[in-house]
Amino acid sequence: MVRRVVSTVALVSALVAAPLVVAAPASAIPACRAGYQCDRMYYTDVTHEVIVGGFTLFCDGSTISWGETTIYQVTTQARCQ
Repeated sequence: MVRRVVSTVALVSALVAAPLVVAAPASAIPACRAGYQCDRMYYTDVTHEVIVGGFTLFCDGSTISWGETTIYQVTTQARCQ
């Protein structure tokens, strides 16, 4: 009987707490404009001091990426020649 009560309390607690866990909204990544090369650098934190990854979309449409992706990023664009 005690085991059933404990199980029921645990289940009810989990069901009540579930709506409180909300996923963080995805951050929008700027789109690369047509005719531009885009470089994106990923950093460990908001200070942007330590680079942990990168991504480049070249003018010919090819891409290269390395390392980690994080929410701390800086994107630059340069017009293709």
